[in-house]
Amino acid sequence: MAVSHFGVAAETEWETVEEVLAVVGTTPILLSDLELAALVRLVDAESEEAENTYRSRLLDARIRLEIEFRDIEDGGLLFRLELDPQRARQMLIERGGGTARLDSEFDTKGLVTADLDELVLRVAAVDAFVQQRLRPRISVNMDEIEAAYQQLLVDEIATSDEAVPPLAAVRDRLFQLLVERKLNDEIERWLERAMERQEILRFSR
Repeated sequence: MAVSHFGVAAETEWETVEEVLAVVGTTPILLSDLELAALVRLVDAESEEAENTYRSRLLDARIRLEIEFRDIEDGGLLFRLELDPQRARQMLIERGGGTARLDSEFDTKGLVTADLDELVLRVAAVDAFVQQRLRPRISVNMDEIEAAYQQLLVDEIATSDEAVPPLAAVRDRLFQLLVERKLNDEIERWLERAMERQEILRFSR
């Protein structure tokens, strides 16, 4: 009687090469993307903030950046904006502690220059869209400045012994404050619209 002997293959040992933390459209956001975002302080940690809380906010910020970038790209605007990648790169390098530190950290964490290039492109594109497409929509009139003067200075100082500065002395600062407030509101409205156009999955943290 012939007996057949079948060898049993050893169980495959799986190794995690990269962890997917989220997906925006068809673009995965990887653990390495989060590590890079942390290195260049895409968002700053708050005082006494727990590490897991900070990383969760960091992932939220990275997802937001990807949503905004994908909206720009899908809308055909990426090559119609005047990008300043050099400025974005310098800003990220400075926030990351300089070129020497980043090079060392890149070696340790397995990151490469192309990873930074991709982040630079996204930051430069979003900044260009905000400055060239959203900021020109903002207008502030004198009535709004006077209302802010009353609310932020006159009413606040009324309960103290401080002298209220004349409107003429603070008009420019109030104007800039109102512009930035309106711009932030416009950015949030854009983000809401962009989120409706993308499928977003968040798996971790």
